[in-house]
Amino acid sequence: MSTTPKVATTLQPGDRILVTGANGYIASNVVDVLLSLGYLVRGTVREEKPWLVELFESKYGPGKFETAIVPNLDSEEALFEVLGGVSGVVHLASDVSFNTDPNVVIPKVVAYTEAILKAANKASVKRVVLTSSSSAACITQPGVEGIVITEDSWNDAAVKAAAAWNWVKENKPDFTFNAVLPNLVLGKVLHPKINGSTMKWVAELLDGNADVISMLTP
Repeated sequence: MSTTPKVATTLQPGDRILVTGANGYIASNVVDVLLSLGYLVRGTVREEKPWLVELFESKYGPGKFETAIVPNLDSEEALFEVLGGVSGVVHLASDVSFNTDPNVVIPKVVAYTEAILKAANKASVKRVVLTSSSSAACITQPGVEGIVITEDSWNDAAVKAAAAWNWVKENKPDFTFNAVLPNLVLGKVLHPKINGSTMKWVAELLDGNADVISMLTP
């Protein structure tokens, strides 16, 4: 079942949207919302996920959602191939390993982001939305007064978003770019095979495992 968007949108129901990392917790919910609004969705996955197609076909019928296998999200060529007929991109795929070595994580997420921007610029894409994190615009200094956070406030965790904005400024693509910075995301996990991300933390807390607390900044 789909509903018409209640506000004016540049992309109209029936347009195709590419969602990267579509089998992820947040990404799968984004796919679900887009389908409910009447958009067609193509989701990138690293390998075949037949259960993901079955999940959305059972709810919205055939022909609304499809997957595209992209093993390496830093491949501009591979991403360009899956952008055929796509009007908008929601880039959610990232490194979620929680590796503490920035020399491992940062180059990878920057490469993912720049690859999708370059590929989108070659295709007929009209809109690109990067899903970053609220940590990209916060300064973690508990107890310090007078700190003002503006659109220019970026910490080291913001390298991905900053790289994206720099790329857009330098290359002036035909598409409109924006970034959203969600904080803690809680809600329904749509399928047992979806990891759950932050909702998995809730499940662990309910099971008596408080290890996740050590990962959170006071």
